[in-house]
Amino acid sequence: MAAQVNGEPFDLERPLETDSDLRFLTFDSAEGKAVFWHSSAHVLGAAAEQLLGAVLCRGPSTESGFYHDFFLGKERTIRGSELPVLEQICQKLAAAAQPFRRLEASRDQLRQLFKDNPFKLRLIDEKVTGPTATVYGCGMLVDLCRGPHLRHTGQIGGLKLLTAEYARRGFSEVKTPTLFSTKLWELSGHWEHYQEDMFALPCPGSDRPARPQSDPSPSPPADTLALKPMNCPAHCLMFAHRPRSWRELPLRLADFGALHRAEASGSLGGLTRLRCFQQDDAHIFCAPDQLEAEIRGCLDFLRSVYAVLGFSFRLALSTRPAGFLGEPGLWDQAEQVLQQALEGFGEPWDLSPGDGAFYGPKIDVHLHDALGRPHQCGTIQLDFQLPLRFDLQYKGRAGAPERPVLIHRAVLGSVERMLGVLAESCGGRWPLWLSPFQVMVLPVGAEQEDYAREVQQSLQAGGLVGDLDADSSQTLSRRVRAAQLANYNFQFVVGQKEQSNRTVNVRTRDNRRLGERDLTAAVGRLLELQNARVPNAEEMF
Repeated sequence: MAAQVNGEPFDLERPLETDSDLRFLTFDSAEGKAVFWHSSAHVLGAAAEQLLGAVLCRGPSTESGFYHDFFLGKERTIRGSELPVLEQICQKLAAAAQPFRRLEASRDQLRQLFKDNPFKLRLIDEKVTGPTATVYGCGMLVDLCRGPHLRHTGQIGGLKLLTAEYARRGFSEVKTPTLFSTKLWELSGHWEHYQEDMFALPCPGSDRPARPQSDPSPSPPADTLALKPMNCPAHCLMFAHRPRSWRELPLRLADFGALHRAEASGSLGGLTRLRCFQQDDAHIFCAPDQLEAEIRGCLDFLRSVYAVLGFSFRLALSTRPAGFLGEPGLWDQAEQVLQQALEGFGEPWDLSPGDGAFYGPKIDVHLHDALGRPHQCGTIQLDFQLPLRFDLQYKGRAGAPERPVLIHRAVLGSVERMLGVLAESCGGRWPLWLSPFQVMVLPVGAEQEDYAREVQQSLQAGGLVGDLDADSSQTLSRRVRAAQLANYNFQFVVGQKEQSNRTVNVRTRDNRRLGERDLTAAVGRLLELQNARVPNAEEMF
């Protein structure tokens, strides 16, 4: 997202002028998230100026998003019909990959720039104590801001592939703690059935030594904590924290937090099985008469995402295991609902007797990697037990309390496992839209190096990965071959002719020569192919 240079926040495009202590800020850090959301606020501000003629006030980031204050005049309000248009303008600004430009200005220049904005003038008088301050430009917007910001607005859209699909399908993203008292896991039944796969530890300040992992006990001491191996008990607490009505159902909660499981060392393997991993984990609390529609929605979600990733899959209905929780009649009912959904889905499926979770039957999704090894990734699990254990209730249409049904589901499953399967599936030859090596720019000689850097900057301004190989000790053919062996989807070769014409000569990693193309048109075509998520951009260019 940005960087810290000697403790000071820096844009990634800002030059390093001295020896520096450098720390990169990713979206995983609070500082990186703040840069991402604050940059998003600038896009909203630019759209509000363009559509509404708004006078911009504050646009800060929050813990999980942002907001923007602006003034429209004493008699002006936002009409409902303007909101979709405002959103469309934001999307266009993001798709245009507008760069964020940092400028320094004196107090007099700032006052002249914001002469029509009383809020900014007051801010300049109160906050600008030195001879200069920074402003940022984004498209037609110029705003007083300390920064830093993203490189360009295109980065705002890049992180939203899966989360946007969750939002479109009515899921609310939530975050839950990593550590819980083992009382929670006793209530959910996980301590009885799953404790050997959990990391347990004493509370801070306790003199009690940690219990060996190989010494499970039926009831842990009261001051024991455990790292969460799944999110479902925490989501049950969220459902139960206030009275619920049938009007709120189905309630869909999505959680991308880290999970920890004490896997045996012999079962660990690369990215496909880890002790700490992330799931695109979600839980749906619904009424019994909503089950069939929700299961159909889960299966459709699976199919739509796997189609983009290029995977075929095989479904399996896993029925009740030995040591299951609850009444056999409830299990029969749950298995029947899942079987009906599978039969209506139209894809082939298998029966896996006894492979269900201890709390309910499930539909497992199996993929095969390039070596033919099966991996269980996505899952849809039906659960009548946790709502009973947590005494979950909602007020039904008739006013009487009713019990919801819980659906556990994940599309990717372990994100790390899915990444490993993807890597082996494509053999390192990533499709353009997923590739970490999209374009290598290759100047023929030293005279074209400046133009080659301009080509690289054009790619990066569009949100594409553009690298430069200007190693004069290597021949052009060797550099082209090195880029192809590194699986760069495209190579842009620039010589004297391309420099004069402001073009690039395009090759693919399969050494297909696509010829001379206008630079702007070539970058635009790559963006089209990336946004369409085509699997064969090299053939379609």
